[in-house]
Amino acid sequence: MGKNSTDKRKGRQTTSGFRQHVSEQKAVPAHATLAKARSLDVTGFVEARSFEINALQRSLESAKTSGNARAFQTLPRHLRRRAASHNVKRMPVRLREKAISEMKKSAQSSKTLGDSGRLTNAKKNNRYKRRRTRSVRAEYELRQTGKRWLETHVWHAKRMHMKEMWGVMVADSPNERSHRAAYRAAMEKTFVQDVSFYRTIEVAGQAEAIIQLVGCLVAPEELTIVTSCYLSGSRMAPLTIYRAGQYPLAALGPVTALWKPAVEGESRAMWVRVHPCIADTVLSELVNARSLIQAQQLKIDDISCDLVSFELMGNQSTQMLCSILSHTAAPKSCGSSILQAIRTLPSPASLPESVVLALRIHDPRLHFPFKLPEGKSLLLPEQQRQLDELLLQWPAGAASLSDTSDGGIWDRATCASDVERRPSEHSINERRHAQLIPGEKLNPDPSVDVTVPLVLIRTGPEALLGSRVIKTASQLVDNLAHGWTLLAPKGWGMSLWMALNFAGARAQGLQERQHIGFEAGLSTFPANWPGTDAYDSWAGSIAADEFAKWSRRPPGKRANYLQMGVESPFSSPFYKLLGMTSSPAIYPEITANDLQCRIKRLRKINSNKKAAALATTNACANDNSDVDMADPDTANELVTSDTTA
Repeated sequence: MGKNSTDKRKGRQTTSGFRQHVSEQKAVPAHATLAKARSLDVTGFVEARSFEINALQRSLESAKTSGNARAFQTLPRHLRRRAASHNVKRMPVRLREKAISEMKKSAQSSKTLGDSGRLTNAKKNNRYKRRRTRSVRAEYELRQTGKRWLETHVWHAKRMHMKEMWGVMVADSPNERSHRAAYRAAMEKTFVQDVSFYRTIEVAGQAEAIIQLVGCLVAPEELTIVTSCYLSGSRMAPLTIYRAGQYPLAALGPVTALWKPAVEGESRAMWVRVHPCIADTVLSELVNARSLIQAQQLKIDDISCDLVSFELMGNQSTQMLCSILSHTAAPKSCGSSILQAIRTLPSPASLPESVVLALRIHDPRLHFPFKLPEGKSLLLPEQQRQLDELLLQWPAGAASLSDTSDGGIWDRATCASDVERRPSEHSINERRHAQLIPGEKLNPDPSVDVTVPLVLIRTGPEALLGSRVIKTASQLVDNLAHGWTLLAPKGWGMSLWMALNFAGARAQGLQERQHIGFEAGLSTFPANWPGTDAYDSWAGSIAADEFAKWSRRPPGKRANYLQMGVESPFSSPFYKLLGMTSSPAIYPEITANDLQCRIKRLRKINSNKKAAALATTNACANDNSDVDMADPDTANELVTSDTTA
């Protein structure tokens, strides 16, 4: 009874307290309670509890890395290095203390750390010394033994698969899947490729002798270099080269010829741009033709190492070139006015093919980086009239600079001296640092800076086919078949390449270029030139690789082309279209000798079967004698039976 009475008194007290609390709540106005409940001072709330929030964040971060990750594993992925876990000096300063403590606990601490926590047997030739300029240059020169690197080789080697072809290290394809991206870039934006591996042969002398020399190597009806538009240097002539005096047989491949603009009192010169797979042959044929016509006064030189060249395609290629090359050294020259007029063209296909434009621009590093202008700029009536006249007739003086004494890119000695006395990257960066407004472009200083002579060539299907285009425009995709070729002196390749890439051009390799040519409906050399020595060499190397790959597979896992009746599984027998009994080139073929490993396996199986038969009966032993595998008929029967089984 005492316990129950106590509970009743507590219940009455609780009920009375609840009633008093309710009465106090009723005393507060309803609108004040709602306003207080709906309003919250977030800033004051966070400031009052900042210590708790920071402590919670620190505890969460420490929980992540306390026992699950080491110091070098806490770095972002783009800052991680494989050797960082073994060399404390490669760690950021903020993580070295933690890394040292971890290495002391590890089993290898006695090999790398002393009592003071410093490296005891660190390499004397550390990474800083190995990566010094003279050390890197010496290493690169050693690695170039037997092959040539382009000026953009290091940039490409970090981003693309490199392949040694024609004695040059060439970018084959990017590390990422980019066929569709390359197609979009060539159709809508800008596709760029470093084609400095193309060879350039200079023929200097009298114009009549040069014409006679080239006439020995081309078809008589295709000697277009004698016409006025090509002879003046305002257009580049497409040609198909044959061996000297053997037309229409012994074709070598397509080339392009560009005349140096005529200067009074000077001899003429012509550049022949050749694919590297036939460059040595063309050079030797030019020398042979010179002896045939007895024109020993002609000078033939290979100047491939004195030039760099880039190929651009796409809808925005013209606009990009106009933006990068707009800072010309002579704003009132013919080339500068043409550049300003064509910047609004929607596609390079709007301009005549093979036209040439000579420019002299300021150092592209002064105005780096370049950006394409947003939106479409409207032309003034005077500019529109100039553009219309330009599309109707290309100016004859576009291929030469305003100053007749300026040899431009043709004067190789002056170009080499300009490269030697140009300011270094360090001096240009110091000038940028001294600018009052960060990011402002540098103004050219005539006493320090140098200018760069360039040549722009509007390339298209003619350069790939080696002759005038027969196909109509509807059969070709304009953006994929037309573009520009930029020629510059050696030493300026990396500066122009970085300007193009930062402006938005997409760099690609050989595979993407062949893919774009296929989509445009154009043939590429040498893959689509059967009957030439270049095609036989190209197809022969591919056939040899495919044959080696086929030979490495086990006999039971590879196709039996002999049984299928495939005579040439690794190459295309184009010689049969001409009625020839055999191919002039040597391609790998499958013969009975390639089946020896398979024959040995069949012989072993056959001997096991016979041993089992001998165990059961001796009468069948004499009948089941060993098969003579040297007999080719027996070998073919075994191969056929094994494949059928």
